[in-house]
Amino acid sequence: MFKIDLHVHTVLGGDADIDPTTVVYQARKQGLDAICITEHHDYKLSHPFEAIARKEQFPIFRGLEYRAAEGHLLIYGVHAGKGDFLPGLPMQTILDWVNNRGGVAIPAHPYQGGLNRSKLGDGIFRLKGLVALETINGSLNEEENLRARAAAEKMGLSGTGGSDAHGIHVLGSAYTCFPAPITCEADLVAALRKGDYFPRRHPGPHS
Repeated sequence: MFKIDLHVHTVLGGDADIDPTTVVYQARKQGLDAICITEHHDYKLSHPFEAIARKEQFPIFRGLEYRAAEGHLLIYGVHAGKGDFLPGLPMQTILDWVNNRGGVAIPAHPYQGGLNRSKLGDGIFRLKGLVALETINGSLNEEENLRARAAAEKMGLSGTGGSDAHGIHVLGSAYTCFPAPITCEADLVAALRKGDYFPRRHPGPHS
């Protein structure tokens, strides 16, 4: 299995305390084969990871996390930025925009509660053009993840896993297992569309 943490934030996005230079060490420590950096709203923010990936000889993919009116979307395969869309648009609008450009958009933590409560919830069932839901988020509790998994099963969708790391100790706490190695962002998008993968939570401590 090829294990990728599909949901990671760093200081480059302005809302996390992970130093980019520590990411590969932690990813290897957690037994990951690759990671995907998903800074908020702008693909360009993660550009420094291209040099880090080359230096460390470790696959680092890049995406972004978009805040829609109802909740968050993880976007892969589209090099979008703040000039392409304003925050807060309807989720279906962004889903259509991404799909029309050959990318993949996956709702993140659709049943998140607490201070950062998602407005999406069962609104997930009204969305069209989905290929997957994030069903294991390493920063959420078990009940929130179980509700996402139940929704994915009801909709016949695959589930992804990602840590949603904003601190280094969380990186690798959840990940997605693919049956074969993935070498580039185009391969990642193709694999996500195919649906042959499953999420896992890391069994050990995160430190």
